[in-house]
Amino acid sequence: MKQRVAIIIGAGPAGLTAAYELLKRTDVKPIVLERSEYMGGIARTVSYKGNRIDIDGHRFFSKSDRVMDWWFQFLPVQTSQTAHTMISYHQKTGEIKAQETGDPEKADLVMLVRQRKSRIYFLRRFFDYPISLSKDTLKKLGLARTVRIGLSYMQAMIRPIRNDQNLEQFFINRFGKELYKTFFQAYTEKVWGISCEKISAEWGAQRVKGLSITTAIAHYVRKLRGSKQDLAQKESETSLIEQFPKLGPGQLWDEVARQVKEMAGEILTGYLVGRIEHDDGRILVCGGQERCDGRAPQVCR
Repeated sequence: MKQRVAIIIGAGPAGLTAAYELLKRTDVKPIVLERSEYMGGIARTVSYKGNRIDIDGHRFFSKSDRVMDWWFQFLPVQTSQTAHTMISYHQKTGEIKAQETGDPEKADLVMLVRQRKSRIYFLRRFFDYPISLSKDTLKKLGLARTVRIGLSYMQAMIRPIRNDQNLEQFFINRFGKELYKTFFQAYTEKVWGISCEKISAEWGAQRVKGLSITTAIAHYVRKLRGSKQDLAQKESETSLIEQFPKLGPGQLWDEVARQVKEMAGEILTGYLVGRIEHDDGRILVCGGQERCDGRAPQVCR
């Protein structure tokens, strides 16, 4: 019988995962069509003049043991001296059990466990990220801007936008128009390259989760009262300990792509998919007006 083939558009995390699982679980041969030369989509790591640059930093955290184990089969967690390590992100906590296979001093295929500190450069100053309500933050924002943010937030609480449809409306309801204009609009559009008006509100709810000015104030008040927090405390919105591939998030997807090819799957780069056609039991994936390298359109059957 003729071998069955699956056409997968995009060599991002979803596409590469699908290709790998098809090869492991079925007799279907995956052919992945990727527009760029990189693996991992926006989770890729680019090498430039000897430097590895993450296009968009990605965290490797999941409450699903199946997902965590799937990552660890490619990049085992670095050897730990303790029985387990707790990691926390967005009100969720997970446990990483000690392993003996991930030694970053001897191998590159390893998931590092590191204390995390993220900052953003904004208004010509560095702010802790995610944004926290602290004396340092208020000082850097300035009194006038802080007052405007507070009044704008109160207005959003009193008169919220009903049935918010896009990310702009979602952010205004959650943080007020002033803070949205001050920070979230420029930051989001620079990272994702698209207007907040064109991103759905559901996407914002998934990304921001429990973060809001109300929770930031409550967190600040608890700190003033001397409340203690540990790595497993679910009230914390900040990731304290996280795991990262040694050579950047793209390293994981480069390794998945390597194994997909090793198992006889195909990954074709430089292919711009323009349309998909169905004709007499056949699927035709047709290129756009030109391939990314300038050559004529290609058709995969």
